[in-house]
Amino acid sequence: APLYINFPVSFLSTSLGALNGISPFIRHYEGLSYDREALHRRHRRAKRETQPQDQTLQLDFRAFLRTFRLRLRRDTTGFTEPFEVFSENISSTADLSHLYSGELEDEKGSSCHGSVIQGQFEGSVLTANGTYYIEPVHRYTSQPTQHHSIIYHEDDMGKRGLSKRTLDQSKTSCLLHLHADHFYYRKFKSVEAVVAQVMREEDETNPLNRPFLGPEKLLSLFSESNWGNYCLSYLLTNRDYSGVLGLAWEGKTGNWGGICSRHTLMRDGSNASLNTGLITLQNYGQYLPPQHVQLTLAHELGHSLGAPHDEGLDCGNLGSSGGKGRFLMFPHATNEVRENNDKFSPCSIKHISRVLKVKKDDCFVVSDQPICGNQIVEEGEECDVGHNETDLCCHSAKESVGIQCRLKPSKKCSPSQGLCCGPTCVLKPSGVSCEEESDCQLESICSGLSPICPEPVAKANMTICSLGTRVCLNGNCAKSLCVRYGLEQCDCLGESKNEKCHMCCQQPDKPATCASTTSSVLARHFQGKRVALVAGAPCSAKQGYCDMFQVCRILDADGPIARLKNSFLHLVDLDEFDDLAEWIKVCYMFVLIQLRDRGTTITELGQEWQQAGESASARTVRRRRLEDSLVSRRAAKKSLLSRKNIRDRLIFCKRYRDWTAEDCGKVIFSDEYPF
Repeated sequence: APLYINFPVSFLSTSLGALNGISPFIRHYEGLSYDREALHRRHRRAKRETQPQDQTLQLDFRAFLRTFRLRLRRDTTGFTEPFEVFSENISSTADLSHLYSGELEDEKGSSCHGSVIQGQFEGSVLTANGTYYIEPVHRYTSQPTQHHSIIYHEDDMGKRGLSKRTLDQSKTSCLLHLHADHFYYRKFKSVEAVVAQVMREEDETNPLNRPFLGPEKLLSLFSESNWGNYCLSYLLTNRDYSGVLGLAWEGKTGNWGGICSRHTLMRDGSNASLNTGLITLQNYGQYLPPQHVQLTLAHELGHSLGAPHDEGLDCGNLGSSGGKGRFLMFPHATNEVRENNDKFSPCSIKHISRVLKVKKDDCFVVSDQPICGNQIVEEGEECDVGHNETDLCCHSAKESVGIQCRLKPSKKCSPSQGLCCGPTCVLKPSGVSCEEESDCQLESICSGLSPICPEPVAKANMTICSLGTRVCLNGNCAKSLCVRYGLEQCDCLGESKNEKCHMCCQQPDKPATCASTTSSVLARHFQGKRVALVAGAPCSAKQGYCDMFQVCRILDADGPIARLKNSFLHLVDLDEFDDLAEWIKVCYMFVLIQLRDRGTTITELGQEWQQAGESASARTVRRRRLEDSLVSRRAAKKSLLSRKNIRDRLIFCKRYRDWTAEDCGKVIFSDEYPF
């Protein structure tokens, strides 16, 4: 006979006003409290039965002006038998006894699905009046409450609700908050007004200011802040992540990533905003041109909107490497800008549409409406410094209506109006530079009459830029140097990793004519000179990037964080060596430097290399090479490198297993590399 368990329910009905604010996505709910210990005991008794699937758990409670009488039975039909869980290469059989399904006793066609863990039911109840959801209250608040569970109807799922609704066709703008860290602004330190806006970011206690943070860790720290007032929030930085140009949480239909995701309590007890992403201006030590940065930002925004990479059988072959080119969400880099590069593919549009239909009205706003506080001076505003109440020139968005985003008394201008307004709220005099000369644009000069910096004048088209590898078009470093001679850039055919970072050109749409600039075929254009691609340029059919030594490095699919281990020894896979002695022979340079207590000079390092057992000829060659390289400048100054500084550089140079000790030496002692 079925085992019926009746529980007296201590019903707690709480008004919306008393419980308001538990989640921005639940407009109304009611609290539940019943004897969890009793339910747990009955659950354990049913679990021990020889035919537990025939035993029925009954849970009765009142909510929403009705009585719910749940009749639950064990249900593991969604899993194979036996169901195993793998963790760290160890498998174990999972206990599925807590899973239940059933129906309401007095309602035909109803259904219940959920679990009973530690005497607490969590799940859903489908009724003729819609679906109700039951969850633990601790998932939404850490504050003590009189109830341990909440129940809410699907129509009360607030902004994110799954209820039927008509999309608001007027809400078409996603407010994008851009946050620049001090590494980003260090790149543009000549822009006084912008630097003044972020001086507060120079706080050493700010975790975002740590110099050696991987992209995943940096995004995680940035996501800890509450960015729920924005559709999306992106961090701009100027850090070198060796091929990683951007990172973002992928948009989901719920609150777990992408547009409109609110500051949410996570499973580990922390709070995070998953409507976030980041992009960097630097790749392998080289500043990326604005066009590349814009495409990177657009690509990451695509992820935030819900678009994965164009991969797989259905989406991976969209577009082409030639013709109109790959679409925006293609996973690998592109060098030449083609028609499709800034467009979403049909696959991306399908994914984005699904997310927008569910989440658009949660946070999108009416287009073209001025917003005081977004740090953009718009119609009806004199200035806009966001929420900075300490600004000398402009009233912030926190001020009362009527004076917010207006100039303060006696102030002539605000740096938020343009780069020709000084920090003392007066116009800069005529002749003062407001924007430095670039490869493709002339210097901009203030007029003395307006706070706005004049648009820079473009240099002549075909002016050479980007260290001699590209040419200017309409003020942008936009095309390959090959274009200057009526050619197209192509992938060099050589097998050497160095050759793949040479520039090669071909006749338009004739891949068979692809040749290096050193070849006799192109001698009339390049006089046999080798043109090396800049660090960060795509190579090997866009599967990798050229590093600072003009070597093509295939991107590591595991990502940068997988390469950065928690300890020094983890930088090298010891499994590749028979014993520790063999590892020391190969990686002696690491061992010797790590043994330094306070500092290492090039002379001391050279002495240790000699003691490591190299031949005299090898020592001589290495010493001469190092003395002729960037190392010699530090040696001449007799400067010391701290142990921490050396270790940071070692972490960088050992990202690539095929770098030589000389390559590492250049990185470790280089005055050029930004450590």
